[in-house]
Amino acid sequence: MNLGDDIKFIDFHTHHAVGSPDTVALRNLLAGEDVPHDFPPNTAFSAGIHPWYITAELLDEMKTGLILTLAHPHVIAIGEAGFDQLRGPSHSVQRSAFFFQAELAEELRKPVIIHCVKGWDSLLKARRELNPEMKWVIHGFRGPQRLASSLADAGMWFSLGIRGLTEEVLSVIPAERLLLETDDSKEDISEVYRSYSAMTNKEDREVSDRIRNNFNNLFGK
Repeated sequence: MNLGDDIKFIDFHTHHAVGSPDTVALRNLLAGEDVPHDFPPNTAFSAGIHPWYITAELLDEMKTGLILTLAHPHVIAIGEAGFDQLRGPSHSVQRSAFFFQAELAEELRKPVIIHCVKGWDSLLKARRELNPEMKWVIHGFRGPQRLASSLADAGMWFSLGIRGLTEEVLSVIPAERLLLETDDSKEDISEVYRSYSAMTNKEDREVSDRIRNNFNNLFGK
């Protein structure tokens, strides 16, 4: 998926339908969920086994469901996948689900969208063990600067919403590994772009070009 200059905004992670001709939206699906038949133009999808919804009993079924969902040509990324210490099953079950998805991403050549809550050590350990070629994007990051720096040093990408846009975090995230998102908020992606432009003192066109180039590089071969 390679975007041209006519695309002004990219909402890298959202749970809402977006129909604007100048905006591309990457909508999130759960493993086994069908791609809607009537999805708007400029819409692509990610699909994953979210740690909130895993159970040991259903994990094998969810793995099969994920493979079926990923067969659709408009499903271009795997996730949300990751670790959550506050919600979900045991660490061993979350680890099994995550490793399956990360290895599947390597096989299918798709990037991984990461959900992580207080599971950063597990995520970094998994990255060291797997040494993936495909890019991992932490969505909705809202942590401190020190953590952002450690994750950036490990090669992670970031997708930030308005609440994650801070000068401290932006100062340690490589600009070429940054994307913007709305997740499940009510903000329009244009508001997130404006916040980023104001915070970095960059022209709107420059921001639009940067995020579009990043998106194209993420899905490049």
